[in-house]
Amino acid sequence: MRQEELSLEEQVERIRRKRAGQHDNTKIRMVLNTLFLVLAAIGLAMYFFGGENHMPALIVIAVGMAFKVIEFIMRLL
Repeated sequence: MRQEELSLEEQVERIRRKRAGQHDNTKIRMVLNTLFLVLAAIGLAMYFFGGENHMPALIVIAVGMAFKVIEFIMRLL
């Protein structure tokens, strides 16, 4: 049966059944994205208000970026 021959409701139901068999990692991605945002904000605050040594702030930002990369890879899979 061709896709054009199905009604809109049948197409939506077919997509739902197909997605139900896949692993849903939305919650994990949301947690990783939240960690990224929090660490980025903390890192920026440390960078601008932390004094002369910026290395700890850059490390915090780098850890946040690692979480973002993991979240991006999960989105692709």
